[in-house]
Order: sequence, then structure tokens, then C-alpha cells
Amino acid sequence: MNRDETLAWIELVLDSLDDHETMAIIRESSNDFDGEFFETINRETERYAAENDQATADRLTAIARAIAVVRKNRAENL
Repeated sequence: MNRDETLAWIELVLDSLDDHETMAIIRESSNDFDGEFFETINRETERYAAENDQATADRLTAIARAIAVVRKNRAENL
């Protein structure tokens, strides 16, 4: 994903209703996490923290961790 695609994806995930929907979005997108994706997630996390929106920064950190777990599990299953 490029930066713009990642920003749109972040908005989609942040607007998700619950953890089940978030995980479904992550699993559905798991093949697209490349390019600028992690760099953009990191920048957005830092931006939210700098804007004193620690809850959103923490949520993005949790989402990044969930993505890492999904990718690891997928790699182990291959």
C-alpha cells in the first residue's frame, strides 16, 4: 500500500465498530501490507501522540501488533 491507501485504510480501521470487525479488516488486507504501510502507520501513531490523542496512538500500536501476529501466523502456515 502506498501512503494514501494506508491513510484510507487507517480511517477504515479506526471507524470499525469493534475488535472483531478490526480483525476481519486486517485479515482481509493481510496481503497488502507492504511498501509505505508500516512507515505510514508509524508516522500516524507519532502524529496522534503529538496531538495528545494517546488513545488513538495506542489503538494504532495495537493494530500494528495485530497485523504482525496475522502475518507471522500466515507465514508459519505456508
